Amino acid sequence: MPEQLPDEGDGLRTVAAELLTAFENLGAEHQVLTAEERETTAAERRGTVRRMIQSHTDANRTLVHSVDRVATVYGLREFGINRQMAKGVEGGDYSPLLALGDPDELLYETATYVQAVVRRLNEAYKPTKKYPNLATARRPQEMKKVLSSLRAALTGLCAELVARDLTEDTAEFDPCIAALGELEGRVCRVVPAQASGPTAEDVTAAILADPEIARAAAAALERTAT
Repeated sequence: MPEQLPDEGDGLRTVAAELLTAFENLGAEHQVLTAEERETTAAERRGTVRRMIQSHTDANRTLVHSVDRVATVYGLREFGINRQMAKGVEGGDYSPLLALGDPDELLYETATYVQAVVRRLNEAYKPTKKYPNLATARRPQEMKKVLSSLRAALTGLCAELVARDLTEDTAEFDPCIAALGELEGRVCRVVPAQASGPTAEDVTAAILADPEIARAAAAALERTAT
């Protein structure tokens, strides 16, 4: 049975906790986006929001797989299971039957899953030409927790990979970690509370739904100017 690293359990528990935090906080943003899609009247704008929802749904699905992988790695290590094979009549390894799991292989796979989550979230907040203002978090505080937790989880996974000599360099994950910081800074800005009244997005949506509103507003401004 391979000798275990003394702190491996703590490292994986920390990764799992960060992934769970990201998982839990993703729900609020998905809920608000779903409500926004129902209330949006402009077809193209609604399509953009729908694509954002789909990216969040895909991110959630992959995040679930990531948590499952971490739990599996932890369980395999705790039980001392690492690619054991069935034994033949003479006691040697019997390869025709399936071998047990490889926790190290699953650990690396988990890191690639987290990368996939980040790609989906980047897709969700990629500005479109017509509606660039939609590429912001509706629930910035929750999304900030999502992105910072993903960054901490991926950093922890990289430390695990190095500690177990699975790689000498985790540079392949550095762009993803950096992208999380950039995404957080770009989409999680908390807008100060404004006075009651329609927002710029509300006005834009109303104008797109009824061009007469734009003509009436222009006429009112012209009267005010004179």
